[in-house]
Amino acid sequence: MPMAAVNNTHIYYEAKGDGPPIMLLPGLGRGVSYFDAIEPVLRKHFTTIVMDPRGIDRSSRTDDSLTAEVWADDFAALLAHLGFARAHILGSSHGGSMAMAMALQHPSTVETLMLFGAFSQLNRFITLNLNLRIRLAHKLGMDEDMRDFIALWTFGHEFLDHPNADKFLETHLKAVREHTPERYAMICRSMLNWGRKLPGQEGETIVTDLLHRITCPTLVTCGLRDFWIPALFSKIIADKIKHSIYVEMPHCGHIAVREDPEGCTKMITDFVAGRALN
Repeated sequence: MPMAAVNNTHIYYEAKGDGPPIMLLPGLGRGVSYFDAIEPVLRKHFTTIVMDPRGIDRSSRTDDSLTAEVWADDFAALLAHLGFARAHILGSSHGGSMAMAMALQHPSTVETLMLFGAFSQLNRFITLNLNLRIRLAHKLGMDEDMRDFIALWTFGHEFLDHPNADKFLETHLKAVREHTPERYAMICRSMLNWGRKLPGQEGETIVTDLLHRITCPTLVTCGLRDFWIPALFSKIIADKIKHSIYVEMPHCGHIAVREDPEGCTKMITDFVAGRALN
């Protein structure tokens, strides 16, 4: 297995293709399989880099608290391990937090920034949802009940009605079972930490107020049927990164890279090539 020993941990990764590097950062508690629907197409144009973040699946497990900032440091070190000074960085959902953290902490490593369904702050609705997930993980365990609760907040109606959704839900169940309740709770708290919603974070500067520091070309996109992290949060990011391009995907829920892989890969390749986006 390809492992990178960086930052006193071991990161499992896969690098495929031949072209400029693009690093794909997965959403909450997920790893390499998160981008299965778009990675095979992207590797025709890029060297794709996917990984299991620290604490997840084949990478080093830990009971320590993890944050988007810690993961961002790992990914910058992974790029250097692979011999790349810079890469196109794409983050989906909480992977968008990690991508923004890379752009803020390691700006020289980020060629372009692409954010799908990301957030730079949290409201009470999402905070309540995350705290409920933590309680449910301990009460229900990490099995079908938690898989279904997560899926109902993550995917649009059309996607869940599609016959291929059954196969994906089985894969999603496997990913849920990878976590103990304690580890899933820790990962949920990493989202709360990024949103500055943990006890003791009162008065801390929210990430939204730091985004003006990001100067690389940036794409911000979201699904208009995203009930988990609504379009409002992507609009906030796009407003703060003044040079960014903002694109809405009308028929997608939270994970557009799974619900509309063809549309996403075209958007990604067009954005990197500097072409106009529809």
